[in-house]
Amino acid sequence: MAEKQELTLSKEEFGEFRKLIDNIELTDVSTVKQAFEAKRKHKVAEAVEVTIESAPAKITADAGLNVLKSYRVLVKKEKKTIFTFSATYELLFSTRDSTQVSAILENEKIRQFFEGLQLSKILWPFIREEFRTAAAKSGLKPFTLPFLK
Repeated sequence: MAEKQELTLSKEEFGEFRKLIDNIELTDVSTVKQAFEAKRKHKVAEAVEVTIESAPAKITADAGLNVLKSYRVLVKKEKKTIFTFSATYELLFSTRDSTQVSAILENEKIRQFFEGLQLSKILWPFIREEFRTAAAKSGLKPFTLPFLK
């Protein structure tokens, strides 16, 4: 159900990715935008299709590392969208060496690996909880998205 990124890095690129991870520390996650829409005449049954979409992250590495990442969750029943949830999150990281972080993230494969692996794992609990809350508020029978694997 969750987006799966089939990304691979060479041994050298993975070494650079590890340097990136060792160089940053998550300091804050906040929801900067959230919206949902429900077709109230539909109730969520057992047989629904859930699609998770995400836009490319906006990553800036100046004094620290700032990331904006947006997701959209679509719940469909018999090919009709019955619930849409979208959210944009801001992640703030402190960095030991912002110049090194910026240089590492210039490598597109490492950047995509960071986005696909790290950001999704950090944000998935927020998405799950906020999705469930939005579904309940909309009058739909709330259900929980699965764990990210």
